Amino acid sequence: MRLRTLSAIACLSLASVGAFAQDSSELIETYRRNFARSSLGTKYELLKEASAYPGLGPLYETALQFVLNNASLLAQDALVRDITILAVAQIRKEGYAQASENMWSLFRVFKENTVRVPILQTLGAVAKGNAKIIAELNQFLDAQIALFRSSVAPDTPVLNAAVEALGQLGDPSSFSYLFAVYTAGVNKGVTDTAALAMSRLSGDYSAFLAEVVRKNPPADKVAALEAGLRGDALSPEKRAELAETALNVGVSYQSPSPADQGAVVSLRAIAARELTVRQWQRASPLAVKHFYDFQIQYNRGQVSKFNFLESIALLGAMGTSEAAQALSLYLQLINTETEQGKSFDEQIALAVVNNLGTLGDKTAFDYLLYVGYLQYPETVKRAARDALQKLRW
Repeated sequence: MRLRTLSAIACLSLASVGAFAQDSSELIETYRRNFARSSLGTKYELLKEASAYPGLGPLYETALQFVLNNASLLAQDALVRDITILAVAQIRKEGYAQASENMWSLFRVFKENTVRVPILQTLGAVAKGNAKIIAELNQFLDAQIALFRSSVAPDTPVLNAAVEALGQLGDPSSFSYLFAVYTAGVNKGVTDTAALAMSRLSGDYSAFLAEVVRKNPPADKVAALEAGLRGDALSPEKRAELAETALNVGVSYQSPSPADQGAVVSLRAIAARELTVRQWQRASPLAVKHFYDFQIQYNRGQVSKFNFLESIALLGAMGTSEAAQALSLYLQLINTETEQGKSFDEQIALAVVNNLGTLGDKTAFDYLLYVGYLQYPETVKRAARDALQKLRW
């Protein structure tokens, strides 16, 4: 039997060399005829032999159709799986998009990730613009995440490959499905793949994320902001714009839910850090409101001192008169309380004084000067003297 198989391959090889010199369609038909009448083993060998020639996409689709037609009988056969994997690999190599729907049908037939993953990888490479395949992949992700949230573990390699495929296909309709994967917390690998896939979609990625920040629940808002600030997914300007949107939403958001409020504090803190780094002056009015809010919440024990210090640093990064005025008035309050013998936080006092120096606005002169007359430690007084030297007149 092995001898007959090798003999058939050898004969076909000789015929193929001559046919290759002719029209490629003749070569395809030659292989198709021989594939149709061959045993399973010979079919596999024929496909391997055909891989030496370019332009044979229709032959590999014929192989997929054979598997589909016989799936009820042969789907568990290891050789049939090998034929499928080989044909799918060659379709990817050829970029033969016409086989996309047959590949998706086979994806439904086979449950092993050894077959499913190559199919998804090939669909990602060849099915761009195929609305039906994209919709099917979107729905597959939706179903997988629904199962995961009901405590059914997904086939992680398959899920990851589906996410990656949608990123390659780049259709904006996939954003909400990829975002659901990103926020589901399957594992770090899948989350990272989803973040990259979202950033590869056509359209304005920052606008997609901003829409989530505006409309979705607080936990999703935080996730969307974090996604936009990962790596180099967005340009510095787009990062700042997204952070400004997040801070704008955060300072206006109200909810009786402690969990929601905790997420909103995180949203505002993350946005504040980004805007501080970018020195995004356009957000100055928001920075002032954010500072006043966090001042009240810090006094009530609702935000940490670290969060409050970050709100002070944000004002210092704004470089505006309104930011300087807000910090000057706060220093006036600290001075008044210190003069009355009340305790003060040295770290906060230093942050206010140093950021007033960074701002350099003469509005702060009287308040910085008065620091030297009060019972502050030398660290604060020295910082006030340094800040006075930085004021612009």
